[in-house]
Amino acid sequence: MVAVAWSALDKPTRARVARVLRSQQLITGTRDKSGEAAWMGAALWPDQLRDRSDTSSSDTPPGTLKEWLRRATTGEHTRRWHFADRNVAQAFSQQRPHGLLEPALNAQIRLLGDATVSAHDRAIALAWVSHLIADAHQPLHCASRAVPGQPGELDAGGNLVTVIDAGRKPPDPISLHRWWDELPGQARPGSARFNKALIRLLEHALLVTETELTQPPLGWIEESFNIARNQVYPGLLPDADLPGTFIIRQDYWLNGRETSQARLALAGRRLAYIVERALRDLPQAP
Repeated sequence: MVAVAWSALDKPTRARVARVLRSQQLITGTRDKSGEAAWMGAALWPDQLRDRSDTSSSDTPPGTLKEWLRRATTGEHTRRWHFADRNVAQAFSQQRPHGLLEPALNAQIRLLGDATVSAHDRAIALAWVSHLIADAHQPLHCASRAVPGQPGELDAGGNLVTVIDAGRKPPDPISLHRWWDELPGQARPGSARFNKALIRLLEHALLVTETELTQPPLGWIEESFNIARNQVYPGLLPDADLPGTFIIRQDYWLNGRETSQARLALAGRRLAYIVERALRDLPQAP
């Protein structure tokens, strides 16, 4: 996704991104790297913080931007920033989400564009904006389904759903959530496989409209919710031999790959759109 965003930026904005990231020493995976590589590393950093975060189940957001920034820096109480689950059996607009993805994303976008915030803290916000935009475009970060036989319990964005994909090596059972997380692949940047995948993403990115770019984060989340409701869950085939387990068929994989590529491309274009506007106050790097 970051590679798509980088491709969409003009040279002055690329220089501003690189300058902001050089201003900090906290985010791992960014030191001594070029602007694009440093940005890719920064986008992964929030997951490292999440893994060190507590397991708070509170969906009460911070009361001030200062507190949003403090938690973004330390990782405290950020585990629930990564999702906004709603039950696919109910209307999107008629339920409150489990998780703080939308307010967290809006807060970090505001911090990224705040000229009174230090470059170091804007780098923190850039890392979070980049990561949370990706989360908002992954269907199972924005939807859940009821667990059969357990009224009132949701499957945590597919984390409680087990699938078997014969195309994986080895074809071990994994969660549906992980399957969708890993669907884009993990090719090394700069490799032939990565460049081939990037070309496909850029082809999708050319189809993004101005209306799609200017949509607010809540709209992105609703798009992902609708994909989960209409495609992710209905396409699962129960495994007759393993009750409670589902089989990933080839047609499901093909449709999922196409959807994943389109979502990543759209996320990348939206990320570029936001970053260009947020960093306009910064002078161009010499």
